[in-house]
Amino acid sequence: MLDKRNLYRLPWSMNDNAIAWLEITDICNIYCEGCYRQRLTGHKSLEEVKEEILFFKKWRNPDNVSIAGGEPLIHPDIVEIVAFIAENDIKPVILTNAVALKPELLRELKAAGLSGFTIHIDSHQNRPGWKDKNEDELNELRQQCADMVAEEGGIYVIFNSTVYPSSYREIPDVVRWGQANIDRVHGLVFITYRTGVTDTSVAHDSEGHEVDMSQLSYTTDHFDENFVTSPEVYQIIKENCPEYEASGYLGGTIKHDSFKWLAGAVVGSKNRMYGSIGKKTMELAQTAHHMFTGTYLAYMSCNKVGLKAFLLSPWDETLRQAWRNWRNDVVRHPGQLFDSLYVQSIGIIQAPDIQPDGRADMCDSCPDMTYYDGQLINSCRMDEYRLFGGFLSVTERRKLEEAAQEPAGAPQEPESAPVEEPVGEPVGDMAGGPEGDGKGL
Repeated sequence: MLDKRNLYRLPWSMNDNAIAWLEITDICNIYCEGCYRQRLTGHKSLEEVKEEILFFKKWRNPDNVSIAGGEPLIHPDIVEIVAFIAENDIKPVILTNAVALKPELLRELKAAGLSGFTIHIDSHQNRPGWKDKNEDELNELRQQCADMVAEEGGIYVIFNSTVYPSSYREIPDVVRWGQANIDRVHGLVFITYRTGVTDTSVAHDSEGHEVDMSQLSYTTDHFDENFVTSPEVYQIIKENCPEYEASGYLGGTIKHDSFKWLAGAVVGSKNRMYGSIGKKTMELAQTAHHMFTGTYLAYMSCNKVGLKAFLLSPWDETLRQAWRNWRNDVVRHPGQLFDSLYVQSIGIIQAPDIQPDGRADMCDSCPDMTYYDGQLINSCRMDEYRLFGGFLSVTERRKLEEAAQEPAGAPQEPESAPVEEPVGEPVGDMAGGPEGDGKGL
């Protein structure tokens, strides 16, 4: 069972965060049900993008820039954008659906200084040739992408997917595939789906005017299923991979008991998983990285670690158990002493959750803040700025109707709670995973 006392609260903040989220286009070459971006403006110019990168460098202090969209690989200046980020001593990471990823482009991106990819593949995409496939069947596509990147070499790759009620039980299929490819898959990320439901909710802008929330891409007319939570994702992974354990987290902006980001990493070989890093190792990794580089850590550039994986086991009980499992395995099978050891991250992200009073529980110290009109805002809600001038407040329609029926003079609930803008996240329960959203430690 998850207990925050056993997890390290990641030390990220708005102005000192491991990740900067750079949106270079809102055009995409496929559609994903969980995406929260729609086409309104098209490709940004190279000069606009460079200004945003320099803004991030000054005000965000990121370890990496996540190049997102839309689909960034179809931007005509993608190679130049990667090169400019690398020239500014920041790691460029492309968040992509990989439809446009070809060996020739891969070589150009590597030469420009690309650090890695986060590739979004899940069963609710209208991906040509892969429609109506379940997550297990989509492992064939994940394998093709992983093999392409591994053949080029020198670039890490993480796979993410949005978790829907219909695909929740298929998470172990993706985890098992990832572990079988631990030598070339650096991490997995699972993002819980959320959507705004127009037949039960009403949205108001910052001035209290009701707006048509169906204009947003992350709404639906009706949804009668239960959204999956991050503890549920953690539990199903744990049941099928007992060696897995989370070690770091980000909480919510409203609920004290929410787990918005869970970060963990398993240690293993091609033959078996031995265990996970623990809270102490996660803390030291973040602290040491900041001490020596000036930034917090988002992605490991190489996951082949050998016996160095166990260096902190005297101080980290979780890691110490992994070392014991490895030692016992080598005693039984001495030949495995020469097996390469790897670390593979597993991240879980729970999207925004609306509260009964209309506010939303968001990710505290949001890692995915982006640039908009001279300020940092939360990428998952940027279309509310683009369409309505700011974040929306969402209230259950039933509550508004009950309030309207109150007799004159009776105390009434406000039509919608005022918008909170906590550091790191906007409000709402309407965003699932973006096309290329993905994070790893």
